[in-house]
Amino acid sequence: MNFLRPIQALNASPTGQTSLLEVRDLHTHFLTDGGTVKAVNGVSFEIERGERIAIVGESGSGKSAMAMSLLRLLAYPGKVVAGQINLNGRDLNRMSERQLNHIRGREVGTIFQDPMSSLDPVMKIADQMIPPIMRHLDMNSEKARAEAIGWLDRVGIPDAGRRIDAYPFEMSGGMRQRVMIAMALSGRPKLMIADEPTTALDVTIQAQIVELLKELTSETGAGMIFITHDLGLVARFAHKVGVMYAGKLVEFGPVKDIFARPCHPYTQSLLDTIPPVDQAERRKLAQIPGFPPDMKLPLVGCAFKDRCAAAHERCFVEAPDLTLRGPGHRAACWKPEGLGEARRKDAELVPPMTHSEEDRVVVEVFNLHKHFTGRSVLPWKVPPTVRAVNGISLNIREGETLGIVGESGCGKSTVARLLLGLDPATSGDIYVDGMAQMVFQDPASSFNPKMMLADIIQEPLVVTGWGNRMERAARTRELLAQVGLDESYMSRYPNQLSGGQRQRIAIARALALKPSVVVADEPTSALDVSVRAQIINLMVDLKRQLRVSFVFISHDLLTVSYISDKIAVMYLGEVVEYGAADEVFRNPAHPYTQALIAAVPVPDPVAEEARMKKPLSGELPSPLDLPSGCAFASRCPRATDHCRAEKPLLQAYSKSREAACHYAN
Repeated sequence: MNFLRPIQALNASPTGQTSLLEVRDLHTHFLTDGGTVKAVNGVSFEIERGERIAIVGESGSGKSAMAMSLLRLLAYPGKVVAGQINLNGRDLNRMSERQLNHIRGREVGTIFQDPMSSLDPVMKIADQMIPPIMRHLDMNSEKARAEAIGWLDRVGIPDAGRRIDAYPFEMSGGMRQRVMIAMALSGRPKLMIADEPTTALDVTIQAQIVELLKELTSETGAGMIFITHDLGLVARFAHKVGVMYAGKLVEFGPVKDIFARPCHPYTQSLLDTIPPVDQAERRKLAQIPGFPPDMKLPLVGCAFKDRCAAAHERCFVEAPDLTLRGPGHRAACWKPEGLGEARRKDAELVPPMTHSEEDRVVVEVFNLHKHFTGRSVLPWKVPPTVRAVNGISLNIREGETLGIVGESGCGKSTVARLLLGLDPATSGDIYVDGMAQMVFQDPASSFNPKMMLADIIQEPLVVTGWGNRMERAARTRELLAQVGLDESYMSRYPNQLSGGQRQRIAIARALALKPSVVVADEPTSALDVSVRAQIINLMVDLKRQLRVSFVFISHDLLTVSYISDKIAVMYLGEVVEYGAADEVFRNPAHPYTQALIAAVPVPDPVAEEARMKKPLSGELPSPLDLPSGCAFASRCPRATDHCRAEKPLLQAYSKSREAACHYAN
């Protein structure tokens, strides 16, 4: 079925025709009891047909508020108070709700961050896709079903004719996001708005989704607004990029020009917070001091002035406008060079920590297994068993950081729980010399909101009977200093902190009893890139100062490569590659490691063009039915009959690395 041709004709743009979308001086306010939050403050830009524009910035910069304003999808008390939103020459801001309902889905498609919050869990995919297609494209149910199946097949849903009758909970996260994309495209829109569509996905699935969106926008001629905090994805995906701060665009232009020659201090600072791809000379990540301004208060001068190392007198009294810095490139800064020399202030070298065979081993794991046995519906049936961890062995020395990477479901978090004794092992041995503590992904969910921070930090001390009241208070002040906070935080509550401050408190609590190893499970994934850089620098400093070891679990491979001394790559409960971090990332031996690294977007549009390869296809096999040979064979482009018949063992590949592959190279 060739259902793409009508879209191509529909979205074709004759030379000289107006832009697909023109946004002029958009203002969006949230009218709260505590005052008016001016979330969007005069944003203007254009999108041509087939153009992909990325919008980046920290949380609270106005990205999502701006995007939702375009279709008036803002929840109360949000309201568009001024501006024009012209779609093909028609001002959406002047349309009635009934008129907008015809536009939504038909001419503008939306893809949200969490598909489970957008898909109805008690409705089959067919019941959620077919009625909108019938309404928007004037089709009967039979044709609409065929159209829906065609889109599901187009976005990579296997056996689409059967899966259309599945419920959302019967699909993986990647599959659900594909369904959301199919739904957004099924109305044949001219414009798509994607708000963090890949944030919750593994790097391999993320690469598949990004390539799919690029391919579909090229084929259909649809324009796209892509909101993200991942600057690597911007480099891989976008034609143009807009950088938002305090409700305004502070820089806008072609992606290659902005990455090569950023002009605004905020853009420069964001780019400098990203861990470098080349680890030959490891430098401290740049940090953006302070916090974004309170949008309930009047802004005088440049909104970024209090966090800018190059701010001068004019910045405090007069706000700069966007001015031309190159073809299509505009920036709002009084200084043409932005930060200039101040940009290199935090770029000092981080001396490497030396490790030897004589260093104390603080964690040692031998042939570790963890199996989960389910329940059988029929009493004569053998209950299913999930081998979440299937025979791994590793060790960590004092002051080392072991990074554990792999897709969701590979067993990373199960290993963390086993190391902490939160779950009993099915078999195998774990030796910890000293104490292990945990830092969770979302510290807010692990804090008692009614407890002051001093009590939260002291909780491990109280439970173990450590010291008296004065000694615990002194230890708390010491811990706060170690994580870069002063003693005034002792009397605060969790809701009075930013995300980065909460994670610092979580680290302080983990260090309270002077553990030999800290297990950090996705400790930076919920943070903005600027805050992430602060936490990464903090962990590196603590490792050097206290000689504490870390187990760092993450799907952010750039961060893992920056912070780790050793890396364990996991796949379906097994370690398939293990060794020195620099060597693993510079010259990966296992095909799965190669695929993971190839899927990582790097913040360089030119490099992205040169390195783009076909992303890893398929998803993890079911852990309930593991193949007899290599578990990766079903997705490996180099798999042979030998791979499918005989399971490879983890064996020495070089002096400092092991790999489980018959044809490691």
